[in-house]
Amino acid sequence: MNDHFLDRYTNTGTGISDTDVKTLRSMTRRFNLHTKEFHQYWGETQELLQRVFQTRNRLVGVTGSIRIAFDVIMGNLVEPGDKVLTLTNGYWGDHFPRVVKSYRGEPIVYEQDPRLPIDPEKVKALLEEHSDIKAVAVVHVETDTGIANHISEIGKIVKKNSDALYVVDCATSLGGMEVKVDDWGIDFCFSGSHKCLTAPVGLAFVTVSGKGWKAIEDRKTPIFGSYHDLAPWKEQLKMECEPPMPTLVIHAVRSTLEWMLAKGLDRVFQMHEVAAGALRSGLMGMGLEIFPDCSKCDGCTSSNKFCSSVVTTFKYPPKVKAEEVEKIMGEKYNLSLLASPYRPECFQLGTINELQLSPDYVLKLVATLGLTMEELGLDIRLENGIRKAYETICK
Repeated sequence: MNDHFLDRYTNTGTGISDTDVKTLRSMTRRFNLHTKEFHQYWGETQELLQRVFQTRNRLVGVTGSIRIAFDVIMGNLVEPGDKVLTLTNGYWGDHFPRVVKSYRGEPIVYEQDPRLPIDPEKVKALLEEHSDIKAVAVVHVETDTGIANHISEIGKIVKKNSDALYVVDCATSLGGMEVKVDDWGIDFCFSGSHKCLTAPVGLAFVTVSGKGWKAIEDRKTPIFGSYHDLAPWKEQLKMECEPPMPTLVIHAVRSTLEWMLAKGLDRVFQMHEVAAGALRSGLMGMGLEIFPDCSKCDGCTSSNKFCSSVVTTFKYPPKVKAEEVEKIMGEKYNLSLLASPYRPECFQLGTINELQLSPDYVLKLVATLGLTMEELGLDIRLENGIRKAYETICK
């Protein structure tokens, strides 16, 4: 069989991670479901996930893509008329109110400029205005903008100024940035297999605090549906028929978790931070504009910075058509660069998997992007961009 042209492509985006050779090798193993050995294997994998979530809370695995996790949480948590404060500064924050409404809840929506992080003081004011809010929901890293919200600060305000449950979407950040479920007071936290855990789509992970389980148990109205009712999962073996789980995806996740923990989480997070910083400095050094509002940031080395370590979003210049960039980058350089489906005036670049963290990949991406923009008639400071990226990597 001839090679398919997609075999030569490298994914530059954030939606679904390319699976590395190590992970693919681990997926060739088989495993019979519903056996004592499988339950032990999955239990060990849950413990590894808890170490990355940095939590003692019970972790539940749900079959499906990551977005199903928020549906599961809201389906278990929200009763008709319950108010949920949804904090949004991007596409996935905008998704929250729709889900809340679908379970007959009442979303209280706070919208922030998508080029900036959520303002914790605005959250405090809204909690004072609405004393009956049942839950507060926020995205850690908005995948369409690359903005990282200050989850720890927001969590302190939620706990100090309300009795609301704290729900955090860590879809893109888990495994690439620090997530401290227990220290940050998160009651429901979720992510999944196909971002920084570099596995195929197929599993979503939800951590539930003691307060979260109590809220589920104290419901006055029944949960809609049965398949995603979390209550039976608290004691997994009490289920009438346990849903089948994608064992190949579990193998892939397990492989990445073992790699991360062997290397050390701090070291892994540093690798993501350096790669993202090199990419940003390279793009800006060439004269391209990243999406976040840098004028409101304390700088890339500040602890208060709000550019994430897993997504870099930049605007493509007004005279350049996205499809022209995609064509050149794909056909000449085998890099699958696509305009953001959520923010059409931008490209999203990922630093979410092991390949995307490598210096040679970052330098190739910066160089080929610069060459592509030059080919399309832009005045690009190519050498300066490559030098800036290289200097960041060397530091």
